[in-house]
Amino acid sequence: MTSKQPVPPKKSTKIAYENNPFTIATNGISALFNLAKGVAIFLIVISILGAFSGTSSQSNTAVAPSSDSSQTNSKEELQKATDKVISDINAELAKISTEEWILFGAMAFVIVLAAILFGSLLQGVGAYTAVRVSRGHKVALKEAFRETLNHIWPFVWLNIIIGVKTLLWTLLFIIPGFIMSVRYSLAKVAFFDEKKPLRGNAAVKESLALTKGAWLTTFASQVLFSIITLGMLSRLVETAAQSVLYRQLGELTRNNEPKPAAHPLSWFTLFLPFLLFVLLIGFVIIVALAAIALS
Repeated sequence: MTSKQPVPPKKSTKIAYENNPFTIATNGISALFNLAKGVAIFLIVISILGAFSGTSSQSNTAVAPSSDSSQTNSKEELQKATDKVISDINAELAKISTEEWILFGAMAFVIVLAAILFGSLLQGVGAYTAVRVSRGHKVALKEAFRETLNHIWPFVWLNIIIGVKTLLWTLLFIIPGFIMSVRYSLAKVAFFDEKKPLRGNAAVKESLALTKGAWLTTFASQVLFSIITLGMLSRLVETAAQSVLYRQLGELTRNNEPKPAAHPLSWFTLFLPFLLFVLLIGFVIIVALAAIALS
């Protein structure tokens, strides 16, 4: 008679999950510099150039306000001047031949296409790096560019799909578009996943599955650190956060594990822009009331 052998206890398969958005971003940045230093530096440079180009495009000229007594143009004169400008523009447009219109259209198409390709190339470098870093692989900047260029047209098509879907959701009172843009944010990373390369709408569906139940964590992880750095490191933070999110959300989804609740800091990140907006409006009102009181 043989006695039954005791069954060994099952090992815990609990998945390590970080829901602090600040920690997700910093852990991702650390992994980027360890595994893809060249890409990390490149993303920093692109982020800074983008931030400065946005601020430098704003006009710094100020026009001194004129008093009522110094105003010489009546509404009728202003309307006449406006009509004359419009008439002159129409006259000049009428002089343009059909061939010139075709040439201008072709030039505009080339410029728009170049802008789309350049933007997709930069996004692809970040997305490819994110998925490789999420697997613990080293990534060279040259490799990221090469792989993105090898799949540039399917990646552009994915961008178009995401853009159209987001636009359609935005038409439903803006907020749905904002929500879905976050839900779609991991589609570009899934596109470059060598274990299950997904194209077009399949990559979008994968992102929807990954972010289901983790919308707030996904949003805050990609936004909080960018707010802290005033957007100066936006592309770096986005890639870093996505590398961590793609790994841990992927593990939970594959094992049918529920996503843990959002961290309080994620809720703070969600309401921070609204809080800043309210404070700005309050400041403007106070300044306006003070100006009225002093006048």
